[in-house]
Amino acid sequence: MKYENRIVAFIDILGFSSIIKNTMDHSNSSSNENPPISVVELFKVFSRIRYLMGVSEPSDDVPLSRKVSQFSDSIFISFNPDDEPREFNYLLGELLYLHIELAKHNILIRGGISYGPLVHTDDIIFGPALVQAYQLESRAANSPRIILPQSVYEKDSEFNNLFLNKESEFQLEELLDLDEDDFYYLDYFKKCQNDKLGVFTTENEYIEHLICLRDIITKGLKMRDPGIFSKYGWMKSKWNATISYYKQSSNLDQLKNSGKADLYKYFNSVELISDSM
Repeated sequence: MKYENRIVAFIDILGFSSIIKNTMDHSNSSSNENPPISVVELFKVFSRIRYLMGVSEPSDDVPLSRKVSQFSDSIFISFNPDDEPREFNYLLGELLYLHIELAKHNILIRGGISYGPLVHTDDIIFGPALVQAYQLESRAANSPRIILPQSVYEKDSEFNNLFLNKESEFQLEELLDLDEDDFYYLDYFKKCQNDKLGVFTTENEYIEHLICLRDIITKGLKMRDPGIFSKYGWMKSKWNATISYYKQSSNLDQLKNSGKADLYKYFNSVELISDSM
């Protein structure tokens, strides 16, 4: 056995101990970050993760080299890009969809994506690429985001050479946004609405997603724990930035003129999350 260069995504479920505690305690305490969740519902969540990652019901779209492992609150996904040169873009799309799907259950995730030497079998995963992905995930701190190294857009970098010039239904800039700390992250606030991605089939689905995020944020901002508060503070800034963008008169006019009446009505009337939260 030897290392092979693989893309690896390390995903962590935030607040997992609290989620597990709530499978036993259904008191719905206002001091708890996560609402009660049944064992059955949590099982369905993990089953959904496996389905989205192509584990439980593999399809022709899932590369043969893909491996997925899950232990407790950590999920590892890797593949060999030499076998599937367009898979990177698809993986990002799937992780973006995972952000959105888990938010429906009030579950947030963070993670890091790396490329390099890795061993990943059905039972074992290790290698420098995993270490780097873990370090990236740690850099995400309390922010519920999946980040990539700055080299993803650097000319002649490994990421750039492998993926940016490959044919795909969408490009990386349609999925990623640059955060204030100069890391790129999957944008599940604004860019996820791109029609080309096909994440939402109707305008109302995107509206429901924004409403869901707002509900998570406003409840989270009531928590007294500074670490928890900073997580929702980050989400609040991204949510407000998205709303502010669409509330600009030029963008409202574009929504109206393109026949997106529901989105126009929503953004024209919705208010920002206030600082008093």
